[in-house]
Amino acid sequence: MAGKFFTKRTLNVDVVARTFKPLWKPAGELKIRDIGESIPLFEFEDVLDLERVLEYEPWSFDKSLVVFKKAADVESIPFLEFDHVTFRVQIHNVPEKSLNHETGETIGRKIGSVLQVADTEDDGAGGEFLRVRVAVDITKPLPRCYKLWAEGKHIGWVGIRYERLPNFCYWCGRVSHGERDCEVWLRGK
Repeated sequence: MAGKFFTKRTLNVDVVARTFKPLWKPAGELKIRDIGESIPLFEFEDVLDLERVLEYEPWSFDKSLVVFKKAADVESIPFLEFDHVTFRVQIHNVPEKSLNHETGETIGRKIGSVLQVADTEDDGAGGEFLRVRVAVDITKPLPRCYKLWAEGKHIGWVGIRYERLPNFCYWCGRVSHGERDCEVWLRGK
């Protein structure tokens, strides 16, 4: 598995290992080696460890986003696109009659590719919001709200909250950089 670290700081593989190994607690051996351009290679002895890491996305390091992709071998890494991350998204201010799987699916598709809509009964949210697991394109701004429609009429706005969201740019809404590195902010001075 390859990981792209969206940080301007130089990566130290030993620090990365000391951070992630205790978090992931792999059953098998985990080797980490630097291949350049803020992309280390993570080699898991046990495939289940790899699957578990990908299941609990997003990950961050030094408050910056880390995007992981499966890599068949080292030669394939330059061709990987680190442009999608899986987030669990909470959809708030949904009218009670619309707190259902279909609404979660519809709004989730506007955010990205829907992987799972949590059951409102089993999720433990108490019917306060919908939770959707979505693969989000991080080259685009993160949406923060959407219009909610029912029977062809606008019935209100829903708020979107991203669980475990690392630092992101408040100027352009992207998670690939901080606001001090934003072209919109730099040009706006």
